[in-house]
Amino acid sequence: MPEHDALGIDPFAQAIARSIRTADARDGIVFAINGIWGSGKSSAINLVLHHLTAAIEAGELSVTAFNPWWFSGTEALTISFFQELRAAIGTSVDVQTRETFASIGSRLSSAGPLLGGIASLLGTPAAGAAVSGGIMLLEKLTRLDSTVEGEYGKLVGALAKQKKKFLIVLDDIDRLTTDDALQIFKLIKSVGRLPNVLYLMAFDRHLAEKMVAERFPAEGGSYLEKVIQGAFDLPVPDRLDLQQQLLTTVDMVMGMPPPEKINRFSNLFHDGVAPLLKTPRDAVRLSNAIKVSWPAIREEVDRADFLTIEAMRLFRPSTYEAVRAHSSLLTGTCPNYRSADGALEADYNELFLNSLGKGDREIAKRALRRLFPRLDAIWSNIERSESSQWQRDRRICSKEHFPTYFAFSVINEGITAAESDSLISGAGTPGATANALTKYLAMPRKRGGTRAALALDELSVRAEDIAANDIQQFVNDLFSVADELNVSADRDRGFSGLASNGLRLHWLVSNLLRDRLDLVTRSNIIRGAASVSAIGWLLALSDRCKAGKDELADSGENDREMLTDDDTTDWLNAHTLERVRAAASAGTLVAVPDLVVLLFQWNARAGDEEVRAWTNSQLSDAAFVVRLAEKLVQQSWSAGINGFGFLGDTVARKKEYVHLELIKPLLDVERFRERVTELLKSAETETADRAVLERFQASPERNPSRLND
Repeated sequence: MPEHDALGIDPFAQAIARSIRTADARDGIVFAINGIWGSGKSSAINLVLHHLTAAIEAGELSVTAFNPWWFSGTEALTISFFQELRAAIGTSVDVQTRETFASIGSRLSSAGPLLGGIASLLGTPAAGAAVSGGIMLLEKLTRLDSTVEGEYGKLVGALAKQKKKFLIVLDDIDRLTTDDALQIFKLIKSVGRLPNVLYLMAFDRHLAEKMVAERFPAEGGSYLEKVIQGAFDLPVPDRLDLQQQLLTTVDMVMGMPPPEKINRFSNLFHDGVAPLLKTPRDAVRLSNAIKVSWPAIREEVDRADFLTIEAMRLFRPSTYEAVRAHSSLLTGTCPNYRSADGALEADYNELFLNSLGKGDREIAKRALRRLFPRLDAIWSNIERSESSQWQRDRRICSKEHFPTYFAFSVINEGITAAESDSLISGAGTPGATANALTKYLAMPRKRGGTRAALALDELSVRAEDIAANDIQQFVNDLFSVADELNVSADRDRGFSGLASNGLRLHWLVSNLLRDRLDLVTRSNIIRGAASVSAIGWLLALSDRCKAGKDELADSGENDREMLTDDDTTDWLNAHTLERVRAAASAGTLVAVPDLVVLLFQWNARAGDEEVRAWTNSQLSDAAFVVRLAEKLVQQSWSAGINGFGFLGDTVARKKEYVHLELIKPLLDVERFRERVTELLKSAETETADRAVLERFQASPERNPSRLND
């Protein structure tokens, strides 16, 4: 309908409809709409037919659509062509004229004797009648003495008397094989040219001329000129119309971005999507793609990034595949080093741009820079620092969310948007955060570690979304399970980094308190949470605050933002000592995950004698000896060095050792070793405990001269 014409082709369709209504069709006439694949030819035909409705209803015009690509082979096309002619003219002519159509169709094809084909021309309804009618017609045709030319003359005479016009519509001629397309042109050019019979064809003229040239090199465009009397080039669609057509679908399916994101969405759309929309079919293809894919992933990705990467998948598949295969070169920020000879830029060009035509490379480069800020350093020498907002917005440049854009689901057990929202909404509910983090701690990841690490990262980047009134309860919950969360499984290994859940907790506290609240408010919140805090975490937090206070005093600076004020820092130091002593008396201190670290923290507050007295009192307890033996074994990860003719280890190797020299001020090491030996000899020692003790004994003492390695 004209009101649905988003591309402005309705005036063009109206002009063709007027030509069809007013054309002198005494000798027949052929109209053609020329346009490349996907340019809107079918839409134009539909609009033409709409504007012919009045003529059809008035009995001035009869319309029949012929879809030649439903048939294959010149014989089948010939028979079906005359069948459609007969159907189009229908009851407007007498029986003899209708039989003439069958006669010509039979003679022009080698399939004339096929009863089914002849019966289909007659349109006989029942199978038995079809065979019977076919035999009678075959006998009649074989007795005919007239030539094809004579039969054709009968058709001309009969149709010249008609007062109405007959329009045959043929779309997508360029979808046919060369031989089939040429057969259609041949039929229309010869016997198809009949009085009051008009044709409206749609095809890509350049492809059609190429087909003709394959069979008739000397003909080319002149051949089509002999077939077609009225050729119309489909108007080139306005690029803004194409963009608006897509944006209408985006608004309907994806929803437009919120005000704070509209600028980035517009930039990405105009640099990464709009240049790829060249035909109406392009807009339709991308519209259809997001209708199917967006609902499954809508909460997990950024809409601007997703729309751009989908456009790249459809229209720049080689670049899309390169992007999908090289996340490590695109996510995050560029390394600090740059190749002086430009080799790094050349490598990126080879990977992401060189498969494209010259004119498309700059378009792709702009889109990729919009998607991946890291590429600014490669292609524009602009260094960008990584932003937590990338992860918060689930952008493709975030290494955590990059895979989602290609898997159409959250992979590697990542935190989904729904889970993330649940963490934020539950921040003010007592126990909700603690329960959620404990639940994630029990969910192992395929590549090691737990989902608790992912949950802490997600909370860190979304700290600003936690309502101010919910912060105290959230911190209380967080502190209460902090020791449970600090599991070794979530510590990075090898050269991948030093992150642990303990560090993730520190990052989260900084983002939540130091970056949002004033010094007095955050100090009060930490005081409020201290009473319910796990003791190991409270010690670590207290040490952090004291180190910051000492550093500030040494530097003489006055404007540095500390986590707590001086009074709270001193109070924490004293409060943690009380908590440690209480736990030591209650017998619960041994359960702290980082027991060895705790002993040193206790020592820093109370001195060697107090700590050593407690450890000596515990050596008689087998459970304490096993626990301490487990915690004294340390691990390091290293890989061999490549170079100078040596081929080192590609994968980091784990090494275990003990640092007994360090703990001697806090523990009677010789007595401890004796207790380990005694327990290994005891038949009452359980198998699991025996394995821990044997591991301790097998671990070498690290050289004291390498304590800082």
